[in-house]
Amino acid sequence: MRNKMADYAKNLKHSDLKIVGDSGSNGGVFNKVNIVGNAEINGDIDCQTFKCTGTAEIGGSLTSNVFKTTGDVITKGSLRGGEVNLTGNLNIRGSLTVTKAQLNGEIQIEEGIAGDEIGIYGNCTVKGDCQVEHFRLKGAAQVDGMLNAERVEMKLLGLSRAKEIVGGHIRIQPHSSWRWMSLLKNSGAPELKVEVIEGDVIWLEHTVADVVRGGDVTIGPGCRIGLVEYRGTFQQDKQSDIAESRNVG
Repeated sequence: MRNKMADYAKNLKHSDLKIVGDSGSNGGVFNKVNIVGNAEINGDIDCQTFKCTGTAEIGGSLTSNVFKTTGDVITKGSLRGGEVNLTGNLNIRGSLTVTKAQLNGEIQIEEGIAGDEIGIYGNCTVKGDCQVEHFRLKGAAQVDGMLNAERVEMKLLGLSRAKEIVGGHIRIQPHSSWRWMSLLKNSGAPELKVEVIEGDVIWLEHTVADVVRGGDVTIGPGCRIGLVEYRGTFQQDKQSDIAESRNVG
């Protein structure tokens, strides 16, 4: 009996939710959710596709296999999805768990991030940890916890910070356009401040760190490092300051 009920629920065709203009709706399980305008959803949303052009405020968590939004999205709970694509502002009061995400704009996440591939183009604030396979940043990030990824690529366009960065391949450097961007904003060179960086292959520019531990470590220009421990190769640019370096191989 239970198997028959499970098959019935699985094959049940869910309705679509479409909101045009300023309106609201209760949460629920849907096939497609399409919002054009300003929408307020009371409760959780579970759907196959979520598309929004405008503003959506979700009074709970949002789960969607495909998420495409141009505008502003606020969730009072978590956001879980397969493929997430956003241009605008994203404010998640819970956590972000996705397979693949491309986020363009202002991103605020109250808890952590988990997923396979995360691309952030803009400004990002994460109150918790970030656990992904591939993390790409073009902009600035504030990560209160640990950033843990097999591959970390950060191209800085502003002041950034993280408590700890751990990964396989880690590359941190200013974005190629930072000079003229800094002139427009009347700001200085972009910089990352972090307590500890640990990885297999590490390339750092414009980074301030207490401790850097790695296999092959390259310290480029604009860095201030307290201690570097390396097992393989070590290179240091003359424009960087390192208090102490040790070969621990």
